[in-house]
Amino acid sequence: MSPWNWFTESEGLRDGTEPLAGRRDGGMVRWLALILSVLLSLACAASGCVLVKDSPAPGCREYWGLAPLGGCFGKSVIMDLKVEPELDDLVIEVNNCNGGILEVTNGCNEAFILGGVEIEALEHCVGLDVAGKEDGRYLLTRTGSNFSDYVPEEDEMIQLTGTLGEQELRISYVKTGRLC
Repeated sequence: MSPWNWFTESEGLRDGTEPLAGRRDGGMVRWLALILSVLLSLACAASGCVLVKDSPAPGCREYWGLAPLGGCFGKSVIMDLKVEPELDDLVIEVNNCNGGILEVTNGCNEAFILGGVEIEALEHCVGLDVAGKEDGRYLLTRTGSNFSDYVPEEDEMIQLTGTLGEQELRISYVKTGRLC
């Protein structure tokens, strides 16, 4: 029986009773389940939830259908971040949304200086990007967003030394070139 005319072809109408009264039409349930699963699959593909090519850089990922909504389009990233020694109140993380920047939260009672940038005591979520290299050392700059302007031609190992009061910290990571 076709799913489009199940109402008129049901036994209930031929014998004068209400359609489907007191019984289940298993065929109709199967047809509805099939139609719903096809529609769900199409909606999923159209919304971009099927990842075809993965990449650490959000801007290099490929999807069937439309890409998911969001604002991350970076084509380079920061990888292999190491902070030595690690401190509970000083958090240095990577934000690879739009090209790879460091995000620093200084929960300490002293200023933290890294790459020529001072992060005041109790300052949160400070974005830092590479500004360039001077005298063989990398300099950083504050960024008011999560966008990185620094994209090396090929992968670069970046090593920085920071100070928190009298304590010295070593930070190293790889900044990739364009991944796609």
